[in-house]
Order: sequence, then structure tokens, then C-alpha cells
Amino acid sequence: MRNVTPILKREYFTRVKTKGFWISTAIVPLFIGAIMILPTLIAAMSKTSPEPVIIIDRAGDFFPVLDTVFTGVKDQSQLPPLELYKGTEPIAQVRKALNDRAEKGEIQGYITVDQPTLTSGEITYYARNPSSALSGGETFRPRFREAVTRYRLTKLGLAGADVDLATKRIELDVLKATNDPEKEESGISAFIVSFLMVMFIYFSLIFYGIYVLKGVLEEKSNRIVEVIVSSVKPFHLMLGKIVGIGAVGLTQIGIWVVFIVLFTAPQVLGLMSVKEDMIPSISPMLIIFFPIYFVLGFLLYATIYAGIGSMFNSDEDAQQMVSAANMMLIVPIMLVGAVMKNPSGTMATVTSLFPFFSPIIMYLRIAVQTPPAWQIALSIVLMVGTIILMTWIVSKIYRVGILMYGKKPTLPELLRWLRYT
Repeated sequence: MRNVTPILKREYFTRVKTKGFWISTAIVPLFIGAIMILPTLIAAMSKTSPEPVIIIDRAGDFFPVLDTVFTGVKDQSQLPPLELYKGTEPIAQVRKALNDRAEKGEIQGYITVDQPTLTSGEITYYARNPSSALSGGETFRPRFREAVTRYRLTKLGLAGADVDLATKRIELDVLKATNDPEKEESGISAFIVSFLMVMFIYFSLIFYGIYVLKGVLEEKSNRIVEVIVSSVKPFHLMLGKIVGIGAVGLTQIGIWVVFIVLFTAPQVLGLMSVKEDMIPSISPMLIIFFPIYFVLGFLLYATIYAGIGSMFNSDEDAQQMVSAANMMLIVPIMLVGAVMKNPSGTMATVTSLFPFFSPIIMYLRIAVQTPPAWQIALSIVLMVGTIILMTWIVSKIYRVGILMYGKKPTLPELLRWLRYT
């Protein structure tokens, strides 16, 4: 480590002190903040009195039921105001008049309700802007259906309390089958949290793998590295470069995580004050193993991209090999569905022990159904061993690659490079 530490420090501090690092670090928080704040500001600035939806109640007694259902919604901003059409003209004449009002922007649209439509359930909403009506109908449609159901039950002779019971919404939650209360958690929320963490690992490995590759390519263009190689063992040099450049990426991610935690803390505390179970529960196993698999996966793929950077002299030359390296990450993502269906099957077990798939597949297995401890330990050991082996291989390639200019190496040449001392 005595020879590795100076190289590690140099790689780390020369990059962290650059303006580019801090500019790129600031872009993500600013982008996230803009995404979360701007829509609210725009909505607040453009907020106007919403136009009503006209209900043509030819059944005669449907509108009071609909109005009661809409009034009972807590967030009225999600629903348009309702207005009962009181005229008795022929429907064709009514539609013509309301179409004129819709085209003038006076109403959002209108709905004709009569006994045949209430019986068949085939009710049409004539909207001024159909695309807006469809995108904003997540609250409107179910409330309208609830009103029709209540109306039908009332016509069948049920009283108010019986109607409430018959239309009461059913909440179906999914819990883990376990005798350990600490492990019993919402299956849907656990899946969402674990899947987001897996995708975070996936995109981080790709993004910062390319970062390591570019760092090695930049060093190859600096001829002073040839002097460094003559005084430091290739393994120590490459280990210092991989860990140093990787630490830069981890520092950036750490800053982003702190920002996200601080930025979302008020919203989380607000949700907890309203309803604590709205916050998805996270298994301690997910929290414990996330940094382990993230860092090991980070270092493992850093060796791959560092090796690619050692072979070539430009980004253009390295692109084909980069695509092949990315496939090593795409394959486990393609297996996510199969692993979730059978996390203890042979395929899931074997792929989770393959070092290049372990950061994603093994972590996913831990999230879905925790595998035996020996499998987790074995995957970690295999990853550590592969990192050391890959660093040794890449250092051999790097030592010869920095002296090769203007020529793409072939596979036989790479094998000869590995035999050089």
C-alpha cells in the first residue's frame, strides 16, 4: 500500500480539484431541484378557476348522487366542478349549444346520463380537450363509476349505510410470509425500493465505468506516465488509478445522496406525520449489503473499463469494446424478471455467484428472498478475488499499452502482452 497510496492520492485530488468535477456535481442537484420545484411553480402561476363539466341528467335523480360522491373527495383540485343542465330541450339541440360553449372555452365538456346509459354502463364524455381529459381522468373516472354503482344499488333498494358498505374500497396489501415480525414488510414497497437500488447500481456502473476509461486514456496521452511505470510496479500503478478514479466517482455520488436526503427530508417527515405507513419499509439487509455490492461492483467494472482504456489510444477506438463491456451489465438486467419469479432457482443461484453479475443479481435476490449466508459470502469473496485478478491482468496490458501508439491490438497480441514481465 505504500506505493499505491501516492498514486491513489494523485488520481483523486487532481480530479476533485478541477472545475469540471464541481460543475458536473452541481448539475444533478440543480436538475433534480428543477424537476421537483418548477412544475409546482408553473402550476401555481397558471392556476385559474377550472371550467365546469356539464351533467345532462335525463334520468332525473342521478346528479345528486354524483355530486355527493365528488363532494366527498378530499383533494378537490383533482376534480372539475360539476354543473347540472336544467333545460329540457331535445338532446340534439342541447349538444349543439354545449359544443358551442366548449369551443369558446366556457366548459370542459359534458356528459349525458339517462336510464339506458346507466343500465348499460356505456356513458360518453364529450370533452373540449380529449387528450387532457384522458390524462387527468385517474380521479374523475373512478368517482364517476362509484356514483353509477351507488345509484344502481339505491335503485335495488339498499339503504345509505348498506350502499356505503357495498361500495367501500378494498385495499389489498402484500406482506412477506415470515414468522419474524421484523421481516414482515410491504412486498410491493420492498420491491419498488429494491428495484430502484438495483437500477441505481446499474446506471452508476455504466456511467462511472466510462469515467475510469476516459481517465486511463487521458493518462496514456501524458508521456510522463512512462517514467512512472519505470519506477512503480504495474499492479500498484493500476490499483492506485482504479481506486483513485473510482473514489472520485463515489465522492460525487456521496454528495448527491446527501443532497437528496436533505432535500427530501421535509417531505418524508410530512408524510410520516400524516400517515407513517405511507413510507415504504426497507429491510436492514438491503441497507447493509447495498454499499458492499455497490462498491465491489464499482471496482470490478472499473477494472474492465480501465483495461479497455489500456488497450486503445482514443475514445473512437475503444467504443466497440465498451459496447461489449456494457453487455456484461445488460445481461443481468435482462434476467431481473426471471430472478424475481424464482430467486432460489438454479439459474438465479448460478448467475448471482458469477462475479460480473453478482452486484445486480445477488443484491436482487437479497431483496426478494434472502439466499443462504454462504452464497452471499461466496459471491463477495469471488468478487474480491476477481477484482485482484483483473487488476493484475489490466496492469500487464497497461504497461505495454502505454508504449503502443497508432495500432489496435489483436487478441494474440494481448496474450503476448500478458506474458511480458
